[in-house]
Amino acid sequence: MSEEYTFPPAAASPAEVLELKANSAEDAQSGPHPQVDPNMYVTWTKPDGSTFIAPLSNSETYERKGYAAGSAEKIPDLVAHLAEQAEKEPSKAEPAKATPKATAEKTS
Repeated sequence: MSEEYTFPPAAASPAEVLELKANSAEDAQSGPHPQVDPNMYVTWTKPDGSTFIAPLSNSETYERKGYAAGSAEKIPDLVAHLAEQAEKEPSKAEPAKATPKATAEKTS
């Protein structure tokens, strides 16, 4: 004797769930927030005074870290831009110093 199990009826969804509208691609591409240009970069200054560039889309993160925002510019080819900057400004970093090799103490 096998009896078939019947599931109890499901409760109706709450009214706020039934009032929700489905997401659409058009709604995702328009709205109160403007689209961020992926080629826009901001110059940031760290608390120690050093600077760097980062995508405009990451601005909120660097603001939270306390970095100061500088100018924003459109850079369509980041690799070419960085190569130009490397040619213009000589490296201010000191050359790496040779470190003496650690010598193991002999235990006898």
